[in-house]
Formats: sequence, C-alpha cells, structure tokens
Amino acid sequence: MKKRWIIGLLLVALVGAGGWLWASPHYTLWQMKRAAESRDIDALATYIDFDLVRESVKTQLSSRTGAEGGGVLGALVRSGIADTVVDAAVSPAGMRFIFAAAPLSEGTTETERPNPIKLKANEMRYHRIALNRFELTRADGAALEFRLHGVNWKLEAINLPPDVI
Repeated sequence: MKKRWIIGLLLVALVGAGGWLWASPHYTLWQMKRAAESRDIDALATYIDFDLVRESVKTQLSSRTGAEGGGVLGALVRSGIADTVVDAAVSPAGMRFIFAAAPLSEGTTETERPNPIKLKANEMRYHRIALNRFELTRADGAALEFRLHGVNWKLEAINLPPDVI
C-alpha cells in the first residue's frame, strides 16, 4: 500500500512538472504583457536580462556593419554612439513598448512621443527550441529569445531582422 502512494505521488509530481514546463512560457508572456500595459516597469524588468539583451543587439549591429562598412550606421557603431542608443532602447521603459499589445500613445502628453518600435510580441509566433528555451518569431526573421532560469523565464536576446542594416 505504501508503495502505491509513493508511485502515485511521483506520478502527480511528474504530471505537474510537465504541465508547468508546458504552460509557464505562456504565463510569463501574459505577465509581461500585463506589466507593460499597466506601466509596471519594475515587474516587467524581472523577466528581462538587460545585460544579455543589450549585448546581443550590439553584437548584431557590429557584425552587420563590418570593420569599415555600414555607412552612417557603421560609423555610429565604431564610434560607440550606437552603444549608447542601444543602452537607452534596451531599458525597462523601452522594452515596455514591445510587450504592450494596445497602442501606448493613449494618455501621452504633448511632450511625450510614442516610441516607434515596430517589434511587438503580440504579432509574433511562439516556438519552443528546447525544454529550457523558447522564442517569439516574426515572419521577417526578428525574434525574442527566452531561457529558463531556475523556475522563471527571462528574455535574453533580441534577434534583429536581416534587413535592419
């Protein structure tokens, strides 16, 4: 009898863990959307590893502009100005525009301008890469990459579409 209880508990734990592993990315995205739309930047920031996201964008910009090419953007990347722009864009306030499904221009004052970020999470498709990784992808190649950290998912990289540069 005791053996059946142990097997039953293990089975319940296994089903619960599998259910959590399947549902937790969707729950995380819902929480991020809710935090973005309610302008709770602190809550949104808990789901983003800003250092890794900034590094991923900077690396892509550097590799796409090449050593001497890239025109004006290449010159900005080489001079370090692009790093400053990336640091400002990949901030809790900047990331809010990616995860809010509704337009955020409502309630802005005349001095505030809506952010022109075209990367919107609600326009992307969910794709599981591995048990501990998933991404939101767009048809043009843009993607948001998430990785499991303990029991929480964090945004770790933004893959820019190929035609950005």
